[in-house]
Amino acid sequence: MNPEPTSAKPAEHAPAQDAGWGGPQPEPSRTWSARKTAIAAAIAVGIAAAGGVTIYAMGGETPAAQGPGGMGGRGPMIMGPGGPMAIGPMREALHGEFVVSDGKGGYKTERTQTGSVTEVSATSITAKSADGFTQVYTIDAATVVSGGSAKIDSVKTGASVTITADTANKALSIVDGAGGRGGRRGN
Repeated sequence: MNPEPTSAKPAEHAPAQDAGWGGPQPEPSRTWSARKTAIAAAIAVGIAAAGGVTIYAMGGETPAAQGPGGMGGRGPMIMGPGGPMAIGPMREALHGEFVVSDGKGGYKTERTQTGSVTEVSATSITAKSADGFTQVYTIDAATVVSGGSAKIDSVKTGASVTITADTANKALSIVDGAGGRGGRRGN
């Protein structure tokens, strides 16, 4: 018998099999375009910058290490002429409640109000917001006034203030002046 003639056809490749565990992996089909890479880099830089500003504004030290009126790890805040100032939505807040870390692994509720002083004494301050909301707050030796740079007797009737208080309306901080909107004291 004569052997069958071989065909001159090119060899056909076997169909590609799925790469199993440890098997060769397929080559990536495409790389990002230069435009997509530039956009991703710009977004990453923006996120890093915003994160850095927030971390800087929130501070990393304990309130005692930061001195009177320290940020105590709160934010987003920046330092203004009268002490810490809120940025973002809190900047325009007239009054409200918010939850913050208590510095001991738990949380606590605090209140804030921005308005005009209608009465002030060594033991209390009354503020009235633009929408008519009025609240009396107690003051004691622990109340921080203008980031610790002032005393309560420097706050006058008619002044614009931002007060941060606990839920019993004990003033934790009073920032005298419109520049301190949303200012808060350390834990």
